Amino acid sequence: MNNFRPTDAALAGLGLDPRARHVPAWMYVQRAGDGTVSFVGSSRVDAPAHPLHYGSARTHQLIVGELVVRPHFVVGTDVLRGQGLGGIAALGGHDLARYLDCGDVVLDPYGKLPR
Repeated sequence: MNNFRPTDAALAGLGLDPRARHVPAWMYVQRAGDGTVSFVGSSRVDAPAHPLHYGSARTHQLIVGELVVRPHFVVGTDVLRGQGLGGIAALGGHDLARYLDCGDVVLDPYGKLPR
C-alpha cells in the first residue's frame, strides 16, 4: 500500500525551499481514470501580487513540482457530474449546502465544516 504522507525529508525541503508557498486554496478533484485525477481550484490572498505567480506579470504560469494539500474539510458529491472541470471552474465558488444535500462529508479532521 502506498503512503502518500509527506516524508520528513520532503517536509524539511519545504521548510528550507525559498520558493515554497503556503496559500489558502480550494479545489475540485475529478476522477480521470487509470489512477489519474484532474483538479481545478482557486486561491485568494490580500496582496498586490499572488505568491503563486512567482513575480511574473504574465497571465498564466505552468507550475511543475509538488502539491501539498492540508484539507480543512472534504465533501464528496455527484451533483457536478457532467459539468467538466472547465464548467466547474467557471462557477467561481461552491454551493456547500447543495453539495451536502447530494453528497457526504468525507473528512472534517479539525471540525472546520460550517454547519
